[in-house]
Amino acid sequence: MCAHHRTLETLEMSAAQGCHICQAFWLQVSETEQDALRAAETKRLLATPGRPPEKPEPDNLEEYFEWLTFTLLLKEPWGLGVDYVLMLKFSGEGVDWRSVSPKDTPALGFHTFQICFNRQLTQAVNSYSTDSDEFWATAMTWFDQCVKTHVKCNPNRDRPAWYPTRLLDLGSGQNDNQILRLIQTADESMSGPYVTLSHCSGKSQFIQLNKNTTASLRSGVSIEVMPKTFREAILTTRRFGTRYIWIDSMCIQQVWMHMGEDCSRRWLTEHNEKDDQSDWFHEAALMHKVYSHSYCNFSAASALDGSQGLFRTRDPQALNGTRIELCVADIDESRSHIQCDIHNYFFWSHNIPGCIINKRAWVVQERLLAPRVLCFGHSQLLWECMEHDASESYPNRLPDFFQKQVFTNFKALDADTYIRKIEAQGRQVDGDVACYVIWNKIISAYSETLLTVATDKLIALSGIAKRMRPTVNNDTYVAGIWRKHLESALLWLIKTHEKIDGSPSCRPTPYRAPTWSWASVDGVMVTEAVRSKSEWAIEVVDHHLKYATNDTTGVVTGGWLDLQGALKPLGVTHETQDRWRMLVNNVLVRPQDDSLPDWKRIGPLVHLDVPATDDAFVHDMIQQRLFFMIARTTESDNEYIPILLLRLCDAERRLFERIGIATGGPKGGTELLLAELDEETRASLPCLRYEKGLHTVRMI
Repeated sequence: MCAHHRTLETLEMSAAQGCHICQAFWLQVSETEQDALRAAETKRLLATPGRPPEKPEPDNLEEYFEWLTFTLLLKEPWGLGVDYVLMLKFSGEGVDWRSVSPKDTPALGFHTFQICFNRQLTQAVNSYSTDSDEFWATAMTWFDQCVKTHVKCNPNRDRPAWYPTRLLDLGSGQNDNQILRLIQTADESMSGPYVTLSHCSGKSQFIQLNKNTTASLRSGVSIEVMPKTFREAILTTRRFGTRYIWIDSMCIQQVWMHMGEDCSRRWLTEHNEKDDQSDWFHEAALMHKVYSHSYCNFSAASALDGSQGLFRTRDPQALNGTRIELCVADIDESRSHIQCDIHNYFFWSHNIPGCIINKRAWVVQERLLAPRVLCFGHSQLLWECMEHDASESYPNRLPDFFQKQVFTNFKALDADTYIRKIEAQGRQVDGDVACYVIWNKIISAYSETLLTVATDKLIALSGIAKRMRPTVNNDTYVAGIWRKHLESALLWLIKTHEKIDGSPSCRPTPYRAPTWSWASVDGVMVTEAVRSKSEWAIEVVDHHLKYATNDTTGVVTGGWLDLQGALKPLGVTHETQDRWRMLVNNVLVRPQDDSLPDWKRIGPLVHLDVPATDDAFVHDMIQQRLFFMIARTTESDNEYIPILLLRLCDAERRLFERIGIATGGPKGGTELLLAELDEETRASLPCLRYEKGLHTVRMI
């Protein structure tokens, strides 16, 4: 362990002067957190006039926390394939971290750097712009290698060409042609590939395809009237020698409008607008083909709207890792110092999952389904294809220690690739469930994105569901869940009561999915492990869904699910501002062993799907509307017991809705939950059917 920076001033100065470690660390802190840290330091300095006294290196653990930041150096940990790991952390002196960051962000936890010596893993970046000869040479190398040598990235090579309904035609390739034309591909003699664009429209106004613009777009419009992002995407398309580009807002009839800061799709009644709506549904159902048959997807990763473009100026020195001399005497008897390169562990997660474009829900399927993605980042070009990830800093491919992260190799949707990745981490996964584990990984990532139109939750994922269906042996798709492992898929939980933008988790209106589906909630979600049916104490007996169209992966308008298990009455109580606990017969569920320390006497944790009030729960408990079902039992201290929390929402028809999940260990007071009810009480509980001690309830 080593002290790092005494004050925020020196940390910021070091980052500004180009220290690779301090710069990467400081960039992980959001602007809001940076402002709070500065305010805390100002308050501390006002309380102690004059510069803080210089302090020697700490002698004990307590003294480290008198410094703003400190580091921890570990030798060859966790099987990451690196020589050392350097971990950098805010100590927290003088800072109310709860006010700085209500959520536990990576920035305020340990920031990790991989340390390697005698290995050249990076390549120097020299250009000051992402629109440079160096930039284009790297992009062309990736593209040529992928097209010519990657088997997984070219599944359509020997199949007949497929084209979207509409494309933007840039002409026969002359660079001076400044007119583009919207074409109906069925009316044209088509040849050659097309590319696609992922972008954020933001609040900027720009030309779109609708009934008023169709004629002019088909006649041809000047490229100069396009927003900057579109113009630069067209330039890139021509650089790749491609004639056609597909852009969603210019190739699908748009049936939504801006309404201040909000955006809402209008389901309108006039005849022509009904046609537009029908076109939108038809084209949305083809998204899996649009992206999977494209030559390449261009991702405007760092552009908030169409005015910001693809290309950026940059400081190449900030991209080039600095070789340093590191003292390792305390942890390595064989040497005292090493010359080494430092690699930012969060490099890929910051540049790809953490970039602006990949927070858009629709882009998840654009990113996954395209055979290759050229990502125009805020400081460098990045590459994703089905065989490897790369960047200008790591042009050959990401090193192995990045490959072991969950964020990398995101486009590998086949079970074999996923199994190899898991086995490389020293873990095992059942080949039969690997494809379902991949799906859970996808929907968890999807839950960390945002939708402009709330009702698009399922249809924006529809393309991936269609792509995954053969992988799961044509399993039945049930509102974002696969039928074979429906029991485990019902046990998702909302990680926090906040969406990715900081607003509360919610079940938006209008309706878009039954409450038992994760798709009914906007919030960051965690899935339950996929298990065999024999491990569950619940069983899905039947289900039914209604759809807006014939597409069973698209918009859901209603539905129910019949679940069999042991139903029991539930009570809840507010322990703290954001923590709820379970009650059974008005007794708090927690370990009764007084010899246990307080932190082991917590009892099951209640994870509500959306925030609730005391008054609402008190009313429901008085009306005896709250119930639970234990989904699985275990004797292992290393596993938890998942408990499904239900509310009787229609007593006359005996219909239930899901309100959350509780999780508790086998020694966490669950004996109260497992206690058998007498037969008279069991038989009196509301349900569709009661037989042999089990209840069948209908959830909507």
